[in-house]
Amino acid sequence: MRALTTVPMRRLARASRAWLAIGFWALLAVVPAVIERARSTGHGADHALLGFYAAISLPFLAYSTLSSILGRDGLGPSGIALANFGAPPGSVALSSVTVAIAASAFLGGMVGALVALVAHGALDPPLGLDALGAFATGALGGAAYAAYFALGAAFGARGYGRSILLVLDWVLGSDVSASALLTPRAHVRNLLGGPAPLEVSGRASYAALGVMVLLFTWLAVTRAGRTRWNPARG
Repeated sequence: MRALTTVPMRRLARASRAWLAIGFWALLAVVPAVIERARSTGHGADHALLGFYAAISLPFLAYSTLSSILGRDGLGPSGIALANFGAPPGSVALSSVTVAIAASAFLGGMVGALVALVAHGALDPPLGLDALGAFATGALGGAAYAAYFALGAAFGARGYGRSILLVLDWVLGSDVSASALLTPRAHVRNLLGGPAPLEVSGRASYAALGVMVLLFTWLAVTRAGRTRWNPARG
């Protein structure tokens, strides 16, 4: 497993365009935080975290991270070269998803903490606790999004399913109905102080995101492991 993770890690490190996109999405979250700080908004961190960060930056950070690892392929086809050397398809897929989850969790958590620190207002929780909470939510949310998009990427040679799931996350996760419970968006919003789907508790949302990481990863790897490998490719 450790050897298999080398390839997706190198792909991520060398994907210059993806890092430009990641930087853009991070900046899109930090700029509103700076504006909130300049306005001396009492709940500046809450506003900034629930705004561009949770709604746009966090999902697109995970989406860009996964895409940099898979390139223009789906989850299964992206590992054909390694599979042709004898690596089990499921293990190859798992290594890609694991790297995407770890990187998305780190990026999501760090950007969340930065937004909380920059936008912190007089009426927000204590600065250290607020930043720590934002990091925890961003990290778990980023991990859940990476697994969620990996499941989508397991469908189609080009992984078109991840784009479909991105749209569904926006459509279903933007309200507080029962369908919102199936998306990372609604639970991240709940943990950052926004309206909760069906008024579930914060603990329930933490648990739901954790289950999503495990369940979506398992489904994605299972699906990718059934990919028909073409020895002539790669």
